[in-house]
Amino acid sequence: MRATRVFTALSAVGLIGVACGDDTTGIPSDVEIFRATPMNGANERPTAVTTSATGVGVITVIGNLVSWKVDVTNITSVIAGHIHRRHPDSTFGGVIQSIAPTAGGTNFTGTLAIGSAVVVDSVLAIMRAGRAYLNIHTSANPGGEIRGELVKQ
Repeated sequence: MRATRVFTALSAVGLIGVACGDDTTGIPSDVEIFRATPMNGANERPTAVTTSATGVGVITVIGNLVSWKVDVTNITSVIAGHIHRRHPDSTFGGVIQSIAPTAGGTNFTGTLAIGSAVVVDSVLAIMRAGRAYLNIHTSANPGGEIRGELVKQ
């Protein structure tokens, strides 16, 4: 009797799924995706940094909600992470959003930062204009250990 109920319930769920039959993925149509790759020391400005650390950052935007995930390889003693505004001459710029990374320890590999925040329109305008970058700062390189320009996908 119990097996019959389970089978009936599963069949009902299956039929509902078939009846819905649309091809949507559940991703909102207005989502924007920005990617910072490669993140490395060679991209640091005004002076490149010699480091074996690398990373990839993905930023998604829905309305004014900005979400991020930053994965790194071989980074030590992280002290901060930010989205920065890039100046027209492609040098460093001011912080427009903190991404609050974890400290990570020595030779850390994995997800360093994951989170979200509601931002003001000016932050979005900077990102959409291609004038933002992602930067991870360490105790050895407080000005920035690895950096990657944010590019809209």
